[in-house]
Amino acid sequence: MKKIDLTCFRRISRPMLPGLLCIAFSAAALAEVDLQLTKVSDLQDVVDINHAGDGSGRLFFVEQPGVVVIHADGEDQAQPFLDITDRVLFGGERGLLSIAFARDYAQSGRFYVWYTRSGGDTVLSRFTVGNDPDQADASSEEVLLVVEQPYSNHNGGRLRFGPDGMLYLGLGDGGSANDPLGAGQDGTTLLGKLIRIDVETQDASYVIPADNPFVGDDTTRNEIWATGLRNPWRISFDRHTGDLFIADVGQSAREEVNFQPASSNGGENYGWQVMEGSLCTTEGCDQTGLTLPVFEYDHGQGCSISGGEVYRGMAYPELNGTYLFADYCQGTIWGLRQNGAQWEGSVLLSTIYQVLTFGEAGDGSLYMATTNGGVFLLSDGDVQPEPVFAINAGMNDAWYEQATAGQGMLISVFEEQGSMFLAWFTFDAERPPEDTPSILGEPGHRWLTAQGSYSGTTATLDVYVSSGGIFDSPEPEVGPPDKVGTASIAWSDCRNAVMTYDIDGVGSGSIPLRRVVDDNASLCEALQ
Repeated sequence: MKKIDLTCFRRISRPMLPGLLCIAFSAAALAEVDLQLTKVSDLQDVVDINHAGDGSGRLFFVEQPGVVVIHADGEDQAQPFLDITDRVLFGGERGLLSIAFARDYAQSGRFYVWYTRSGGDTVLSRFTVGNDPDQADASSEEVLLVVEQPYSNHNGGRLRFGPDGMLYLGLGDGGSANDPLGAGQDGTTLLGKLIRIDVETQDASYVIPADNPFVGDDTTRNEIWATGLRNPWRISFDRHTGDLFIADVGQSAREEVNFQPASSNGGENYGWQVMEGSLCTTEGCDQTGLTLPVFEYDHGQGCSISGGEVYRGMAYPELNGTYLFADYCQGTIWGLRQNGAQWEGSVLLSTIYQVLTFGEAGDGSLYMATTNGGVFLLSDGDVQPEPVFAINAGMNDAWYEQATAGQGMLISVFEEQGSMFLAWFTFDAERPPEDTPSILGEPGHRWLTAQGSYSGTTATLDVYVSSGGIFDSPEPEVGPPDKVGTASIAWSDCRNAVMTYDIDGVGSGSIPLRRVVDDNASLCEALQ
């Protein structure tokens, strides 16, 4: 029987590696925090949240299709602060990804965005606000930096000004899987790096700080501050200490949090693609000079890390100094903090939400953006009630999610029998060479099936793999399917779900699911 890679086109291309948490949970006090969420916005595409530092109390919600929305006085303003949808390439991991405001924004009106433009390259641009303080001038764009992106994923990246006044930007390794370009360890490219530049100059697009660690090194781009990153989706600074946290999205085995103290002079190598977390990607790898993560978790507990901010708000004094982050697939919110030489972590809250990012308000309050619930304030108010929901025949549809691109599912619900059938398109774990003869499509295509019962919001399924069969043959000679594992699907509403699985030869993991045709959700909602 062939091994099957269930997530090879999400962010990985090789079988999952088994493993447990590499850092034990010892923070009982964290686990006892009664973390609560208060919904503040229905926006579903928010990938970054920031404030302008101008004392206005406004928040700026960055929507991936290319719009920035002001949230003020508890409401989203109808008029966008910035609309550059005409120049943003949106889809999957591409789009308008981050915003940062100049330290003197109240006077200068300058701010910076990072986005994927038409053609696929990523762009760092400077804009200015117009006469209306709630509306930027979209025509004021100054392109400061263009980075060629060889693939459609791992575009990074978050912009944040450090306590030193420099602009920091995390860039992914350029995409695909297994870092095919070797970007993480290649000093001649900005891909797979954290860069540090001075953009507050009137005479040039940016200036490379003289104290950057590779200044004067002809073999390494001088903009680089740290190397060895895969897809640093979110970076953040602790507003009190100046310490830097990097949430780096893993591939097949580990999600990780990297830490850089404020005292650092830069130059850290966080290991990718020599290491994934604390695991070698090749047998007996050389770890000399590498900075390993302070925290990591395996893919039995999630699939994609969404960082993250250090909590300095007033609602939860017991969380002061704690780094909060989440997993996109599982919806768990984690807390991580340093106790002497040890790092202590714990799950603070389990949710039904696909968390994209956290963001900090001017007063230190934290907000969390999701794809299936809107934007939430981490508050001491009442928790938003979870929707009343049950599986019904309205689930019959095609399901697909960009985070697991390259595979999809067809789901059928049989209400009279209380059963469910699922056809699951994926790929063999060990893909044959591209020139291997095949009847149709790429070599290694694979259909799995699953069937079982459901109750309430969850289906429990047995997973099967079939073999044999020839296209358009009068005698297909298909053998009986072999059971290869189990799976469960938990729906949060009529449009979103998370599958968890345990497959022989592959291991366990999770996959987010979203309905392909949203119009079909109306039947599901009508049957509730």
